[in-house]
Amino acid sequence: MAGDPPSHPADDDRRDGAAVRAAASPDRIAVLDAGASTLRAAVFDGEDELTRRTERQGLPHPGAAAARTVILERVGALLARLGNGPYTAVVLAATGIRRIGDSEQELQEDLAAQLGTEVVLANDVVAGYLGALGPAPGLLLHAGTGSLVLALPGRGEPVVLDGWGHLAGDRGSGFMLGRAGLRAAFDALDGLAGPTRLTELLLGRDPEQVITDLHSSPVLVREVAGFAPHVLRAAAEDDATAQRLVEESVDALMRTGLAALDRADMTDRDSRREDEPLHVAGVGGLFADAHYRRVLTDRVRRDLPRAALHLGGGDALRGGLLLRTSAEEPLTRALGRAFGGDAA
Repeated sequence: MAGDPPSHPADDDRRDGAAVRAAASPDRIAVLDAGASTLRAAVFDGEDELTRRTERQGLPHPGAAAARTVILERVGALLARLGNGPYTAVVLAATGIRRIGDSEQELQEDLAAQLGTEVVLANDVVAGYLGALGPAPGLLLHAGTGSLVLALPGRGEPVVLDGWGHLAGDRGSGFMLGRAGLRAAFDALDGLAGPTRLTELLLGRDPEQVITDLHSSPVLVREVAGFAPHVLRAAAEDDATAQRLVEESVDALMRTGLAALDRADMTDRDSRREDEPLHVAGVGGLFADAHYRRVLTDRVRRDLPRAALHLGGGDALRGGLLLRTSAEEPLTRALGRAFGGDAA
């Protein structure tokens, strides 16, 4: 997922797939959750999880040059390490898939041919939504390296906002927060603003080297998003500048979420009963931080007083499993259509 949910307790290599071999099962499904910074995978037999693994490098966008070759190689290698095959189906939920276009369709067909099984290709936010809320109405706020919101009404079509990447969008993302922290640190260094701990935390003793390294980095977006935890740390330690930046980041994400609810006709002005809560889930790396969760909770309570919050929970890998096993559910199919595809 553009950015990833908090780690599962089994997110390590202690249960390497090679260590567990079993006979083929008609319910055996491999799920891959490819965020901007990590690649997570698990194998399920029915509802039972057999193994999972995390690798600290995401997959390229399917439309990028030579991306298909890289994805085929890395997916094949990861599934070989997971073992527990053969699989009835493989689900790949990846950041950056806004629609199932020609590049995505060709990737899906190539993966199916290479793996010899059915392949389901979807945006990682769909898996994140199902992992957090299941096939039910609600609002997903995704804030990791990038950001995106998804409003799913009980009737009608889902609304997806943002997910445009760091140049045009990613409002309230880790990249946005990291970049804001970097600018604030240099503003203080140049005497354009008051002192802040961000100068020390982000720039250290050699600001020139920090900015030189960033400009030459092949993973610039990930590197800048990597400053976000330092901004959150400073905010938790009462740095006024960092606190303002976190509030602005939450505000940007919430404004996008409220716009999605409005377009999906899911605001407090809609036809929901007074006792029916609006389920709001927050997933992605920023939700792993306690200070961020507190700030966003306060904002949700103010703007959506009837919301039932689910922050930092859920599991996109189990959501990917649901993408396949609940494919005939109307709301699962609607989620698939949100990105130009269909869960079936």
